[in-house]
Amino acid sequence: MSEEEKDEYDEELDDENFTDLDEVKDSLQELEIGSEEDESLNMDDFSPEDIDGEKEAIQMSREWYKRIEIDLWKTQMHTATMGIRQQDQYRAQSRQFTASMEVKGDITFFGYSPEDLTKPLKERKREKKILEYKEVLGINKSFWDPSDENSIIVKQAQKLSQDYDPDKYAKLLRRLVIKTFSELKRDKKKKGHAGRWRGTLEESIINSTNGMMGENRGKARPFFFINLPGYNYRVGLMRTHTIIGDRYMFTIPNPKTGELTTFRIKGRRFTPGKDFFVYNSETNQRVAEIDDRKLNIGGKITIRFRGEKEFEELNRSVVFRRILILFGILIKFLDDLDTKYKHIYKALKKKGKYLKLIRKAEKKEDQAKIDAVKMKYEKIQKECKMIKSVVVTNSELTLHYNPRRIRT
Repeated sequence: MSEEEKDEYDEELDDENFTDLDEVKDSLQELEIGSEEDESLNMDDFSPEDIDGEKEAIQMSREWYKRIEIDLWKTQMHTATMGIRQQDQYRAQSRQFTASMEVKGDITFFGYSPEDLTKPLKERKREKKILEYKEVLGINKSFWDPSDENSIIVKQAQKLSQDYDPDKYAKLLRRLVIKTFSELKRDKKKKGHAGRWRGTLEESIINSTNGMMGENRGKARPFFFINLPGYNYRVGLMRTHTIIGDRYMFTIPNPKTGELTTFRIKGRRFTPGKDFFVYNSETNQRVAEIDDRKLNIGGKITIRFRGEKEFEELNRSVVFRRILILFGILIKFLDDLDTKYKHIYKALKKKGKYLKLIRKAEKKEDQAKIDAVKMKYEKIQKECKMIKSVVVTNSELTLHYNPRRIRT
């Protein structure tokens, strides 16, 4: 081998061992899709049976709830925890209940009696009236549980094990998908529509990253899409900029008139849990409140609605009510999401420091320094203290398909 060929060979080895960490392929991702993820790639978010099931929800809208309680179970020892057979029954009722769904709690509705609704607010009876109708809530553990070896995020992390520690990287790939379903116990012949899908809240990592990078200090700005059966529009729920405290916003379009109504969910300060007031942003009227019982063993959230006559139409709105239910469930996951996005922001910013050191060494043509910098930052990257870029799977990408695109 000539000296010239030897030098070229050594350069190839250097390139192989010390690949520039800032290299990003500008080609479309071709990701292998697991069976669980494949189930979530349906373009239509609801099917005919879900719309049929929503007839009952429309019937329910005649109720005026004074409060709704969400109970997230602490352990799988809960008496209502489902077995495999029950999970199969849920899957048979709605395709929204995928193989990776795990039931994590239930939702109880408290309503006024018909007699109470005819009386002024102060004259209504205060004793509890628990409706027979209940729901269960679940999360897609394949997108959320980094300890599950069969989960999509773990498999995706293992594909990139050459660059990152899979155990640490899987935590950065987590994506929250929450769904609610009518309780399976319901006798279909008498009550109807047991185990039907009632709503989905799905984290958008793309929009969340966009919001986070727009902040000077990289504060977490999670963004979520909310889909409801029979409602043809996705509702965006996002955390917005505040100097102190938390604030989330969502806007509901009226399908008949096109009119928009925007609501503000504002965090309350100096409370034990994460408590919120819900306001109509246009009138600044407080329309509901969400109470997080911090000291509860598992996790209870109570939603209370204003009972005055002027709020009757809003309180009977299935869309408004379900958005608040999904947000109430989300509260228990906000700390985990904040931790994830803060880590991602710091890890992305670390790449800028790496590039600065590399360019400085290259300017001096100091190969030893270049190699030392690469070796140091390869170790940092392995520990996920630096990442090349945020990575999403196909289930996230399908959230952002252009519905008006040309399809072949």
